[in-house]
Amino acid sequence: MIPTAFLKRAARRVWVLPCSFCALFAQVPTPVTQCKVTTTPVLVAAEGLTERVGDLTLTCSASNPAAAISADFTLYLPFPVTNRVDAANLTRDAILSVDLGSGFVPTGSAGLVSGSSITFHTASYNVPASGMLGLRISNVRGAINRLGYNTAAPVQVLGSLSSTLPIDQSQFVLAYAQPGLLSNLSDTSISCYGSPAPQSLDMPALFAAGTALASTRVTEGFATSFAARAAGADTGTRFLVKYTGFPDTAHLYIPDAVAGSTALKPTSGGDLDRPPAVGQYQPGSNSLLLVRVNGSDSTGAGGSNVAAPSSSGPLTLASVSEVGLTNGSGFAVYEVVDANPNVQETAQFPTFISLPRFTPPAVAQESIALAPVSAIASASVTAPVPRFAAVEMLSDCALLGGCRAPVVLQPKLFLEATPIKLTAVAAGALTSAAGKFLVHNEGGGTMDWKTNIIYEQGTNWLALSAAAGSNEGSVQVSPQLAGLSAGTYHATIIVDAATAGRQSVPVTLTVAPAPAPPPPAAPSVVVSDVWNAATLEAAPLVAGSLTTLKGSHLAGAAVAVTFDGAPATLLYASDTQINLLVPALGARTSASVVVTVDGVSSKPVAVPVGAAWPAVFAHGVLNQDSGENLPQAPAKFGDILQIFATGIPAAASVSVRLGDRGNLVPVYAGEAPNFHGLQQVNVAVPDGSSGLLPLKLCATVSAQEVCSPAAWITVR
Repeated sequence: MIPTAFLKRAARRVWVLPCSFCALFAQVPTPVTQCKVTTTPVLVAAEGLTERVGDLTLTCSASNPAAAISADFTLYLPFPVTNRVDAANLTRDAILSVDLGSGFVPTGSAGLVSGSSITFHTASYNVPASGMLGLRISNVRGAINRLGYNTAAPVQVLGSLSSTLPIDQSQFVLAYAQPGLLSNLSDTSISCYGSPAPQSLDMPALFAAGTALASTRVTEGFATSFAARAAGADTGTRFLVKYTGFPDTAHLYIPDAVAGSTALKPTSGGDLDRPPAVGQYQPGSNSLLLVRVNGSDSTGAGGSNVAAPSSSGPLTLASVSEVGLTNGSGFAVYEVVDANPNVQETAQFPTFISLPRFTPPAVAQESIALAPVSAIASASVTAPVPRFAAVEMLSDCALLGGCRAPVVLQPKLFLEATPIKLTAVAAGALTSAAGKFLVHNEGGGTMDWKTNIIYEQGTNWLALSAAAGSNEGSVQVSPQLAGLSAGTYHATIIVDAATAGRQSVPVTLTVAPAPAPPPPAAPSVVVSDVWNAATLEAAPLVAGSLTTLKGSHLAGAAVAVTFDGAPATLLYASDTQINLLVPALGARTSASVVVTVDGVSSKPVAVPVGAAWPAVFAHGVLNQDSGENLPQAPAKFGDILQIFATGIPAAASVSVRLGDRGNLVPVYAGEAPNFHGLQQVNVAVPDGSSGLLPLKLCATVSAQEVCSPAAWITVR
């Protein structure tokens, strides 16, 4: 007898040795005299990539009860084994069980998956006193779709077994493959008048609003092909519904839950041989129920089911959700959460389609498949279980009916148009927007159309951007004004689509008399001088100071002055003079002054700009009693003179010169009350001053002192 440890090592190495090594298993001495192989074939989906084949059972007799035995088994399939595996290609999803007289118990032995085979090794067991023991391999999954997918009768799925125990047969039937999903998609058309949607979105409201719909029907290929989630599976049976080709303005709504044919009241849209119906489902009734999946990817994998209905009483399945569309395409996923394994069931659900009025025609399409859809046809660590190949679904029409012959739609002309009214000026131009109308084919096929114009007054005064076309068209209508005198003109545009229809668009053109010659151009705005407002002489301008502009045509309804584009504040404007405040000009040393009157601008005038340039106004020196300083009204020693000037910035240091006395410190230097741009400097008359004396204001900014021209005052 070969030691058990050797058998374990051999089992681990079997897949890297030639196949002839497998024959050695049958030559290993064993107390088992014969094992009878039986299988329990099951129906599996021909679309499937992880379908469970039937159980394989060995019923073995032994010549030496109580002897210890162990065994190795390799099951071969005609397609890849696709159980979930770990990084070492071991799976615990497939199960090896042993029966030592008290029923089958899982051994816990992991299966080693290699391509189209799976290998198990049993631990050492003592043969029971009865001399009989059983071994069973169950829950093996395989890529059934690799056998092919067609409409033929069920296809046998054969397997073979290699074992260290003597077996009575090495090949047997494990399953029968046939399509698991049959389907039917109803065909519908929606006119360009659109399809409304109610404010409250649920199935009763959508039915009541007359929202257009198209139904999708799914039918089991065999009674057990629709199933809720089973042990070892990621999901129950799923359906991936894809939508393409919808206009950007379309909105699609589908039920959150769908009651199948065995439910209290099956869900129905009313276009597949059943009247419209909101589904009703009794929880726990083992009747077909589909629920929508949120958050799945575009293959139908992942996500989570919407809240499954739960109640002791019947549930009305009225809620709906919108299908998200991107560039006219989207998808939805349903999952089976309840089903009857003894009945071949079917379910149908409507897709409600909301469209605004006058939506351009589009060819939208829908498809359905078992999901998740995958191309992985081998054992995987992460690929979903179950999963299915992308195949074209077969029709359930022969089984259920409700499949009408396709309707051949005839071309039908529809004009999206209103009477066109144009206005223009004689010997001039169009004064209204050009006219426009749209040509639609509301039916099917090809609709050729052409235009003709019937004139009631005049001839050939209309031009069309398109005189003929096929199916859809946009036609712009413009007048030809050459030679037309003032008056009203009528015409009718005829759109002729032969048997598809003939429709007309009325056109009215109103031509106004030519206007009178335009008035003479507005006089030009001229700036002749830019002066310091105090001295009325040209001088550097200071931000915030008072400035006077002289010129012509300076008054109007709208007057603006800018310095290098910066707007000035206007204090006074007449036809020949503007008084203003200079705007902030930064560190500029010059600026361009432009005056704009009622939209007409002067030529730019370059002016110098300074940080400070004090100037005392004429009659701008007042005595302490606020009277003007005059020879007959002189100031006296100790009086406070009030001096009014402009061109002194707030940041400047100010001093006063009077006669031969300099650096006199003002008792006040700042803005004059209630008058922007006017500065006031108050200074005491120093001792020893008398006679007619020159007075100057000096402003220092950044260590640069600038003094004003002299203003003469009298001191007694």
